[in-house]
Amino acid sequence: MSYIKQNLPSTKDEIKSNLLNSYYPIRYKDKKGGFDWDSVLGHVVKTSYRKVLIKPDLDDFKAACKQSILAKLDEASFWATLEQMYFQGDELYKIAPEFLLFKTKNVKGSKPNARLGSLFGGLLQGFSFTEQPNVSLNFLEQHLFNELQQNLKSNADNDTVNESPYLPFITDFFQQDLRFLSRHPKYMLSVFKDFLRLYAQLYTAQLALNLKEWQEGAPVSKPNFFIMDSEKASDERTMIKNYGYRQMAKALPTIFPYLTMNESLQSSEIQKQPLWKVAENIAANTAALQPLNDYAKAFKESRQLTAAMAPASTPTGALTNLLELAMAQFARGEPRHEINTRYVRAIEIEMCDHFIQVRGRAGRVLVFNQDYLILLTNLAIGDNDRLRFHELIKTFEARGVYFDKQSQQVIIEFYERIGNVERMSDSGDAVYVCKTI
Repeated sequence: MSYIKQNLPSTKDEIKSNLLNSYYPIRYKDKKGGFDWDSVLGHVVKTSYRKVLIKPDLDDFKAACKQSILAKLDEASFWATLEQMYFQGDELYKIAPEFLLFKTKNVKGSKPNARLGSLFGGLLQGFSFTEQPNVSLNFLEQHLFNELQQNLKSNADNDTVNESPYLPFITDFFQQDLRFLSRHPKYMLSVFKDFLRLYAQLYTAQLALNLKEWQEGAPVSKPNFFIMDSEKASDERTMIKNYGYRQMAKALPTIFPYLTMNESLQSSEIQKQPLWKVAENIAANTAALQPLNDYAKAFKESRQLTAAMAPASTPTGALTNLLELAMAQFARGEPRHEINTRYVRAIEIEMCDHFIQVRGRAGRVLVFNQDYLILLTNLAIGDNDRLRFHELIKTFEARGVYFDKQSQQVIIEFYERIGNVERMSDSGDAVYVCKTI
């Protein structure tokens, strides 16, 4: 089956604006702070638990709880206390993950949240929890939870994913880590937002770093170096300088051009495929050569690009031409340059801001704070009792988080301060790190 749609544009009048509805949630017109991460949590719960609310309005749920509780209470005035405890703050959402479904209510401005929820839905790829997480509840929380169960229905057929994974290794780790968190539901609720922010950054960085490697097959984890936020950054730390923020920032401008071109090649009626898989599909498909060449010619004319570009002799060469044109339309001096500039700025603000700091002469660097380090440590150790430190670092790197030797020493010292390190000897190979949960 060919992933290239049958009727590619062949004249400049058929070329449309750049549209992106797959693989990334940012739109260049998005306003700062456009994502409500609480709402995004609800979308992830909706997809992973395969549940939706029958009555999504929280006031309706509160009224049902009031009616059922008053039927069991001797003193009706006690309801006011319960209402203040659970419905006037965030305590309700700390009972069990399913309560986060109330955060997904459709309101004005909720489309960005749905798009970001779809990104995580793409990472879930049909994943769902097969068993109910064991949550320890007091009798009041149990009553509220039971009431919630009556307001839920199955949503097994309504969350089909229309994207094949772009980063299979990130997809695998995301599902593995979410499954681990589900076995510790109280901890999951305390770190859920940080968990999603972490994976939003990892997905963004690894997507950007892998996009230009589309001829190399399935993406792999690329070196992407962080420092701890307590460290000083210096220009002499070459891994931080060459394979940290600067490398990521240089790669981010490829996201919008490459993904919009990838989307324009494919029919909306089939599951979207990543660029690297499209390339594999057309490599030996000689019938795709002429349509791709015609599309490149029409695209160049429609964007009024002046760079010399001869027709390709292979489908892969034609795809290379199209991607070069996709980038060229946003080059400095072109009318569309500011579009991609705004897009990259939105990526940094919405998806990476928690992991970027300015450090004097070293400029911007990627950082990890202690909370994210503890979270990543727990995820990496997972169901193991402990891991050797060097094994732990390897699991970090497999997820896309790299630390140089200086940062690794700072991390060991931090682990020792919080007491989750076991030293069998002075050898670095005999340092074991334990979970904090």
